[in-house]
Amino acid sequence: MSRLQNFSRKYGPWALVTGAARGLGTEFSRQIGALGLNVVLVDMIADELMEVAEEVRRRSGVEVKTIVTDLAHPGFMNSIREQTDEIEIGLLVSNAAFPPVGLFFEQSLADKLRMVDVNVRAPLMLVEEFGNRMLARKRGGIILVSSASALQGVAYVASYAGTKAYNLVLAESLWDELRG
Repeated sequence: MSRLQNFSRKYGPWALVTGAARGLGTEFSRQIGALGLNVVLVDMIADELMEVAEEVRRRSGVEVKTIVTDLAHPGFMNSIREQTDEIEIGLLVSNAAFPPVGLFFEQSLADKLRMVDVNVRAPLMLVEEFGNRMLARKRGGIILVSSASALQGVAYVASYAGTKAYNLVLAESLWDELRG
């Protein structure tokens, strides 16, 4: 069995990637498409998201769905469910992040709460939604993108480091719970 067939068999037929319009999210989308999985791309930057979707389609020939939504919005899961209820998400890549930089007491409370919504609440909700489905099927994968700042307190990114520590610990804990 080829590497592509094995990957599709283990995680296919669809993956969902948040923060897909830029950086690591774009690269995850490219690589997943190249491995033959269809991809649902999620981001709030519509024009860049559409460019990535077209590139992934053109390069890999897979199906691509796009969802333009703000993960800080309380009802973000509604738009995701509308596009994913009829498909099997076998790989979740929670990559989106809100990373303001600055001294803790110089950052607004609104920015700190937005960080919690995007960096903690959204990944938790996505894992709950798609992880339960994967558990029922007894296959799938979850990638929670963290940060080196999750390993210790870091000046100028105190709240961000805290949110990424949550992702790191959640991912390690789920690995231990689900590895069997």
